[in-house]
Amino acid sequence: MEAKRIDVLVLRLPENVLLLSGHWPMIGAAFLVFPREATATCIVPACYQREVAGTLEDCAASFYGYGSTDAPAPMAAVATLLGRLATGRDWRRIGYEGNFEFAAPSWNAAEAMVPAAATLTMLQSLFASAELVDVTGMLTIERLTKTAYEIERLAIASEISCFAMEAFQQAVAPGISGVALAALVEQAAMVKGTGYRGSVRVRAFAQVTTGDAETAEAHRPNIISTTRRLENGDFAVLELGLVADGYWADRTRVSVAGTPRDEQVRIFETVCRAQEAGVAAMRPGALARDVDEAARSIIRDAGYGAEFPHITGHGLGFGYHEAAPILGPRSSDVLQEGMLSSVEPGIYTRAFGGCRIEDDIVVAADGPLVLGPFRKALQ
Repeated sequence: MEAKRIDVLVLRLPENVLLLSGHWPMIGAAFLVFPREATATCIVPACYQREVAGTLEDCAASFYGYGSTDAPAPMAAVATLLGRLATGRDWRRIGYEGNFEFAAPSWNAAEAMVPAAATLTMLQSLFASAELVDVTGMLTIERLTKTAYEIERLAIASEISCFAMEAFQQAVAPGISGVALAALVEQAAMVKGTGYRGSVRVRAFAQVTTGDAETAEAHRPNIISTTRRLENGDFAVLELGLVADGYWADRTRVSVAGTPRDEQVRIFETVCRAQEAGVAAMRPGALARDVDEAARSIIRDAGYGAEFPHITGHGLGFGYHEAAPILGPRSSDVLQEGMLSSVEPGIYTRAFGGCRIEDDIVVAADGPLVLGPFRKALQ
């Protein structure tokens, strides 16, 4: 902020409020006022005083009426409080979130609230004589490397994901559907994860594909879990996003219902070796494309090069997916200590189905750190 002459940040996206205040909003109606040279203030709907208590770090709280019959219009209420905070301050350059095309949800993922025209209009009206500066790039860079505290919180999310993967592996058997598996996974995450190491708000988003035809398409970013029931020898692939108090994990495991076919065993073992090679390459100073190649070369040498169509990994942490680093063949990213990325090679065939293994890896000074280690097994 000093280098860019930003006097204050006014942020609304839950992931950025969390980044700079410690509080993960219940909905996207919280605003963080983060001055360069004064105490930050989180403006929060009054109905969430209980949830914000104890979560703010070096940050005050200010409340406005919300959701009640006598509450003012939310944007007008926020503008009033923001105006009070600005009184006596010579804020000439105001940072705002102008270009986040991907946004992580608040706790209430069912109804996203994001900064758009109304937010910008309010800021323009309130700070008519100031310059509004889009700080999307600055915040993106700030989020590239995680602090020790953030890594600990991310480790908790990954450890909770292990409860979900355990439920998946135990339940895979002939006769169960993808939808039923997804439901069991999400239940295990929420029931066992809530309260784990102090976690308060836990939610899982599971996608389960089953059978040769479905899992052959599991390289697509999103798959709909279906009612198709597993048959003997089918792959089942779990894609799992999990959030614990605003910190995200992204994991994938594969299991076989009944007895695996010989080629499925070969595919699985190849993917495991590729993933281990990719993880081992996650070191400070490494080129992201070299990490991708470490994993991809093993799959290519095993004869499955054409069956690995996606990148090897992506950044995450304050969201399910983040802009960097990207572990792909054309990536120019250079890994830095504190970066977090998934490592998730896969092989997808029509004849035998698809297989992917995914873990979240911190680039650490003394070698890659796997968050929430969990076994890789077909059965």
